[in-house]
Amino acid sequence: FAHPVMSMFLGTIPMGLATIVNGFVLFGPGVIGGAALDVAFGLWILDALLAVACGLAVPFLMFTRQRHSFERMTAVWLLPLVAAGVAAASAGTLAPHLDPATGRALILAGYGLWAFSVPIAMSVLALLFLRLALHKLPEREMGPTAWLALGPIGTGALGLLLLGENARDLFADGPLAGAGATAFGFGILGGLILWGYGLWWLGLAVLKTGRYLRGGLPFNLSWWAFTFPLAVYGLATLALGRLTEVRAFDVAGTL
Repeated sequence: FAHPVMSMFLGTIPMGLATIVNGFVLFGPGVIGGAALDVAFGLWILDALLAVACGLAVPFLMFTRQRHSFERMTAVWLLPLVAAGVAAASAGTLAPHLDPATGRALILAGYGLWAFSVPIAMSVLALLFLRLALHKLPEREMGPTAWLALGPIGTGALGLLLLGENARDLFADGPLAGAGATAFGFGILGGLILWGYGLWWLGLAVLKTGRYLRGGLPFNLSWWAFTFPLAVYGLATLALGRLTEVRAFDVAGTL
């Protein structure tokens, strides 16, 4: 809790749990039947609570117990903040498999978690741009963290797409029918905007990694950044392809 880098990885615990939740939703019913969805719902609640705790407690520790400096800032700062956004996207995956009332509540909770995560993460990205301009690239041991910028962007886009898609269906027959239709359109437009924003950080990550490779990239925990951020950005790309029926997104997502 006191370490200025290791504490950031606490956010990966709820993020990893979200993949288990999604696995129970997508594959569990074929293995253990309907009980899989009950397990998924229970784990999602735990996931959301852990994500909120990480998103608030770790920054509070940064402000009170840890020692930080602007020149040593990296994209690792994003890890505790992104967890709630991942839980929001997971809510969009789980909601249509529950009873309508619970599904609607889950969608609303998902939007709350999205707002708890993505805006503050975008603020950190703005600071990261300034830090890179003023203090140049971090040491090569932290080189893979360049890819972490895609995390909040990918999860933010994916969350808007999944929540909007299912809000349209779940709210169709109720007082929020208009909001559901708006959420679907906003999900596509918001997803497209975030996807385009992610292209800039993706290109920068490729350039930075190429530069680091010249001197070697020592293996450490930061290599985790090579997997999750690019994966969620890829999932958002594939979701855009499915919802817009633009084949270019299918090709880009596959790549």
